[in-house]
Amino acid sequence: MKIFRTLLGCTLLGILHSCQPPVVFGESQPVGTEAISSIPKSFQGFYWCRVDSVSLFVDDKAFIKSKKFLVRLTTEEIAADPELQLQNDRLNLTSWGQSFPADKKGDTIVSSIIVRDTIFAIRPGSVLKPFKGHLILNTKLDENAWGVSVVSHKGEGILSLARAELPESLSSLDSITPVRTLAKKDNDEETQIVIMPTKEEFERILQNRLLFDASCTEFERIIPLKEHIY
Repeated sequence: MKIFRTLLGCTLLGILHSCQPPVVFGESQPVGTEAISSIPKSFQGFYWCRVDSVSLFVDDKAFIKSKKFLVRLTTEEIAADPELQLQNDRLNLTSWGQSFPADKKGDTIVSSIIVRDTIFAIRPGSVLKPFKGHLILNTKLDENAWGVSVVSHKGEGILSLARAELPESLSSLDSITPVRTLAKKDNDEETQIVIMPTKEEFERILQNRLLFDASCTEFERIIPLKEHIY
């Protein structure tokens, strides 16, 4: 089913996007900055991105993105797809191991499917550091390999979230900290670089917007988080 495979593709894209970042850091950033064990209250809440209708939930332990898709399928389409099942007024997605409420309107089934992606959670292999008013999200990929994202306040109730992306000019980055390009295993793979900046170099990278600008997404807070919601 085309719709189902599109949703599955979006989920896989989010996972791959997190696991294979184009910029890899040799250490959690910034070097020499003490990690904190919880997300500060000023960052917590429910947020909404006007550009792509993605919501962001932030509590003291995690950043979680979610997006709702309204799916309309005929009973014939569901019966013909082995990945879909309709049972007890719920649409089961066997590949995901999840089910969602479904309303039947004649021969049409309407269901709201919610895709969630935990982009960062405080757990083994994750390090959270405050730096110059930002939150630096470090996720361990391998030994001496970290993926890094930056969360920043952009005015009252606005958060920006940016993952390290390749700069337009590698020479500009190399003028601040040495850049090593990883050998490609496949011709179709995108360029991936490794850097090991000092704290001062990392600050210059932030100030010059060399890595954490192109992928930036802004979220507007719609509900402050006054208590934990599970």
